[in-house]
Amino acid sequence: MRAIVAQRHQIAIPEEICKKSKIAIGDTVDISYERGKLLIEKIDESWEKVMKETKGAWSEHPVFKEMDDAIEIVNWMRGKE
Repeated sequence: MRAIVAQRHQIAIPEEICKKSKIAIGDTVDISYERGKLLIEKIDESWEKVMKETKGAWSEHPVFKEMDDAIEIVNWMRGKE
């Protein structure tokens, strides 16, 4: 499927893809670029809530203490920017 990049770099995710991936209006997605491809992943709100609740848990870790929250730590561990 194809989509057109509009003003402000916006794209519309085709309805068929939204249904298959269970993405609904108002859902949060993670967009990343890996190996020449854009990846769009739905963020489970409960997962994001858990990650935010763990903020500060790694405050003494030599690498993680410089990061803002667990989401940033997980993204770093996955090699995402």
